[in-house]
Amino acid sequence: MTAEEAAQLCGAMKAQTILPIHYEGWKHFRQGRAAAERAFAGAPGDLIDHVQWLDIGTPTTVSA
Repeated sequence: MTAEEAAQLCGAMKAQTILPIHYEGWKHFRQGRAAAERAFAGAPGDLIDHVQWLDIGTPTTVSA
């Protein structure tokens, strides 16, 4: 799944909480966080407002 496809899926699902994971750290990934950020930022509507980026190795409280 590309970053653009992920953004489309989240938009179609009307996702209220989006936590992008599993996009860096493996050689087989072709797109990193920058590509995912661009895809969500360019998605229609307010989708980018529902994205919460997590810092690797840092505990995070998420409200959904």
